[in-house]
Amino acid sequence: MKLPIELREEGGKTTFTLKLTENDRVYGLGPNLGGINKRGRIYESYCTDDPLHHEDKTTLYGAHNFFVLEDDDVATGFFIDFPGRVKYDVGFTTLEELQVEIHGQDFDIYLLEGASIKEIVASFHKLTGKPYMPPKWGLGYFQSRWGYQTEEDVKKVYETFKEEEIPLDGIYLDLDYMEDFKDFTLSEERFPNFKDMALKMKEEGVRLIPIIDAGVKIEEGYHVYEEGIKGDHFVKDAEGKPYVAAVWPGKVHFPDFLKEETQSWFGDQYKILTDAGIEGVWNDMNEPAIFYDETSLQEGVEAAILAQGGNLNVNAFFSLRDKFMNIGNKLEY
Repeated sequence: MKLPIELREEGGKTTFTLKLTENDRVYGLGPNLGGINKRGRIYESYCTDDPLHHEDKTTLYGAHNFFVLEDDDVATGFFIDFPGRVKYDVGFTTLEELQVEIHGQDFDIYLLEGASIKEIVASFHKLTGKPYMPPKWGLGYFQSRWGYQTEEDVKKVYETFKEEEIPLDGIYLDLDYMEDFKDFTLSEERFPNFKDMALKMKEEGVRLIPIIDAGVKIEEGYHVYEEGIKGDHFVKDAEGKPYVAAVWPGKVHFPDFLKEETQSWFGDQYKILTDAGIEGVWNDMNEPAIFYDETSLQEGVEAAILAQGGNLNVNAFFSLRDKFMNIGNKLEY
């Protein structure tokens, strides 16, 4: 069929090309833009926290480097085991070619053959392990919206679904259930009866699914921060100090999830939620997503001070604007 693959290396990148016939179909690459057949688009496995999912995007939240090439007679699966950027030009630039660009050399490529796509997927699962299967209630209808700021807001959503006779299996809780956007805290002011509400809704078949972010607020006296520092659980910068960036609560450190002891420590923090009857959690911004770090913010502030009172032409204005517009999720982070 399209084998063997000829790998080409240049400028730190590795590329290969698969020829496509008129009848070839390309499936996979996870939940992504386009239809089931991925032909005719460009996709990238290089994810960040981008809220603008318009039509010309090449990447969403998930990176799934597995695809199946099928014609009328045979199918072949391809799995690229690589944690960095991978670009797939699936007949977009050249109609008869699937071009793959891997930004690195330390990768493995698996070719998976079988009598059917089902067999190929089964072989893929032998490599990676089978995916976690959610509970039955996790396959239902869930309501998610940022802005439910209080217990009463959530109850109103729940009651309205009942009144309108719309089936509901769960409600996602965004950051407002926390105290000052701090992980593993509950706001006594806005959600004073969190446990009672969670248990009562669960009795009626509706789960609450609270959010947890990867950033731990830097604040003395905050138990997660204090434990993280004491246990050496945070990602370090080039100087060996806990890296400082900012997300919802302001400046944060990020747990180093490559360390098994950090995985266990962070996992134990969920007890405050499971003790309240919570059975599912929304893990968010684990790309990781970053609003700014200290260096980029300082550069923007200094540029704004220099521009104060000046007569900015178009170039100067856009240069200043870009200091802040491009401050989030920079590649340098």
